[in-house]
Amino acid sequence: MNWKDTRDWIYKNLFWILIIVSILILWLSSSITNVWWNSILEKAGIAILSSGVFASVLKSIQFTGIFKDEVSKVMLETDFIKNRRDLPELWSKISKIIYDRKFKKISKDLEQIILDNYFPTNSKYYYKDYFVTINIEKIDKDFNIFYTQTCTYDVIVAKNEDDITLTLETTITQQDDVESSSIINELEYFKVNGNEQKTKEDPETVDDKNFSRYFMDIKGKGPHKVESKYKRRYSLKNENYKLFRLNHFTKNMDVAISYPKNVCVSFFNIGLIKKFEHVHVEFENQIHRKHRKSLIFPKQGFGMSFEKK
Repeated sequence: MNWKDTRDWIYKNLFWILIIVSILILWLSSSITNVWWNSILEKAGIAILSSGVFASVLKSIQFTGIFKDEVSKVMLETDFIKNRRDLPELWSKISKIIYDRKFKKISKDLEQIILDNYFPTNSKYYYKDYFVTINIEKIDKDFNIFYTQTCTYDVIVAKNEDDITLTLETTITQQDDVESSSIINELEYFKVNGNEQKTKEDPETVDDKNFSRYFMDIKGKGPHKVESKYKRRYSLKNENYKLFRLNHFTKNMDVAISYPKNVCVSFFNIGLIKKFEHVHVEFENQIHRKHRKSLIFPKQGFGMSFEKK
């Protein structure tokens, strides 16, 4: 038997070893006539006996799981976790264990993508009660689409944040031979809490008809009611669909699309865990959808494809 096995055996039988040793010492003390040695051995026997009882109680607590449960409670208590300063590192360690069980070779990529894109570590706000109205006026003989898009939603600001910057982006995909003068991608207005605001366009997109990016600084805890309206015209010859993706977490969304009788519009979901539900299906030349049963994550949303009858 090696030292490790001996040590483990002693640990497992420590209670009985201490009891036996204490009884032997107490018996020995009673057989010694010397008062000083008798007192020393008696005290030592009682001390070892007490240690044996304590070890027994501790072993019993450990055996019943009380000690383990109490430590687990402290470690998993919300306040304990909330006060940690290494939550991203803690998440990486936990997620690595989870992913390694099935997908060890891609676990590192998985944990980083989820942490960067699907955890609100860098988000200062999210959207709530997002309503999109798209009014398609016509698709002409050259397959150019004309429509207006209106969005209203609440911006819910994160705790301990006072100032945020909203970003509005729009992308239009065109053929190379399409003249930029025929493209319209105009932000008609942008309102916050009912008041029209002056937006700042990103200098990199000022001369770009296909892509635009606007910034808006908002102060205060909120929630803030935001309204925006775009007017657009562009060719569908290159791609006969439109994508609407959200850049932030969104709770509750409604979509209303209207279109002329000579146009067919199909609605499809983009990356959603829970799909949009059909509502108001009785209306002709209109599409109504609502999303209530889950969150919409960044890069998710909906799309439309177009055809002429």
